[in-house]
Amino acid sequence: MTPACRPGTALAAALVIGIAVALALRGISRTPVPDAPAGPGAPLLGARLRVWYRGIMRPLEEQLVALRVHPDALTWGQLGVSVLAGLAFARGAVFLAGWLVILAGTLDILDGGVARLSGISGPRGAMVDSLVDRYAEFATFVGLGAFFRDGPMLLVVAVACFGSLMVSYTRARAEGLGLTMNLGRAQRPERYVLLGFGAWISGLVAHFACPLLGRPSHTVLAATVAVLAVISAWTAIERARHVVRALRREVAQ
Repeated sequence: MTPACRPGTALAAALVIGIAVALALRGISRTPVPDAPAGPGAPLLGARLRVWYRGIMRPLEEQLVALRVHPDALTWGQLGVSVLAGLAFARGAVFLAGWLVILAGTLDILDGGVARLSGISGPRGAMVDSLVDRYAEFATFVGLGAFFRDGPMLLVVAVACFGSLMVSYTRARAEGLGLTMNLGRAQRPERYVLLGFGAWISGLVAHFACPLLGRPSHTVLAATVAVLAVISAWTAIERARHVVRALRREVAQ
């Protein structure tokens, strides 16, 4: 067993995470399900989970508003955390990187909520938020690319990065043409959750398997990035098809 293998620490972390997940699932199961679109274009994260998460975020948003925290501070904080996540990936601290990705996603949710509660949401804030989101995603993928730099997974990371950016670009372009665009399996919350949870699960599995392999192996992270690449690319294509069909209907009318 190499010094990098820590199965005991991983077991303790897994127990704590398991308890937290069990409590979360209990809360989610008791959350009323709102009317939400279903079908192939629906997000991977269901409406029940989204409502539950926004519910637990609401008190924090209210507290941040009471403390007069500006939404821009949360937006720039998201960028900083995403850069740290990229650095963690690049250094091989996959478990830490996963949690930083989840934290970045949480800050991305909070900045919009705080802006709405503060009554200062507007085009300027939306523009800054969208730009920072793109830089944040790119910073994280750069770190992933550095982690997988010596193998064919580097190409998969590039596809995942491009697909993720195209999902957001397609929505922005559609809305610029006056169309509402909310469909897609791999929206931004889904990408945060998939990469974040995939990374910290990979970190745990790597330490559990380490005594057998003699070194940590992040096959789970590689599989997660591959899935992210596929569903992001597909979501971007589905959004583009939806926009084209909508524009054709407008012309026909």
